Amino acid sequence: MEILATDTEQLIKDTAKKVFFVDGNIHATTQDIADAAGINRASIHYYYRSRKQLFDKVFQEAIIEMGSKMNSIASEDLPIREKTEKFVDFFMEKSMQHPYLELFIISEHNSDPTLPLKIMPKEEHQDRMKYLELEIAREVKAGNMKAIKPEHFIVTLMSLCSFPFLGKSIIESIFEMDDKAYARFIKERKQVVMQLLFLDA
Repeated sequence: MEILATDTEQLIKDTAKKVFFVDGNIHATTQDIADAAGINRASIHYYYRSRKQLFDKVFQEAIIEMGSKMNSIASEDLPIREKTEKFVDFFMEKSMQHPYLELFIISEHNSDPTLPLKIMPKEEHQDRMKYLELEIAREVKAGNMKAIKPEHFIVTLMSLCSFPFLGKSIIESIFEMDDKAYARFIKERKQVVMQLLFLDA
């Protein structure tokens, strides 16, 4: 069956995401992506005039997908502990499916700091941070959390979730884990993260 032009464009993006996020080849060339997709490189250059254009498109879609889900969880009318649990669940599941997603985002943004990361207006972001500060204050007053600034809470949460995937090969090597043992380790990680962030977990 002949592949339509729009299908080819989607195939290129889907293949690039697999190469970057699943296979971990974050330095893949357009030829690598063309080979993985089973098409010629000229097709990639037809839809994406340069390697950077394709990378930037994949980067932006990844940011939008991750950011939209995180914002959706953050805006739910739930206690911060429950929202954090939902975030950890989402992050761990997403990272098991795409273990090199965070590495790709970090690598690309380090290479080009002008790439946009925010998907909400500045005022909305500031309001969200103020609300998070109030949520944390309530939990601290209730004795469920230690005092922590919202920025540190977010970075700590992200770090606790991200490093097991960013450092997968190191962790497997140090603790002599095979894939099954590593999967069990990640499954246990959720409770460990919650215990580190919340006193009542």
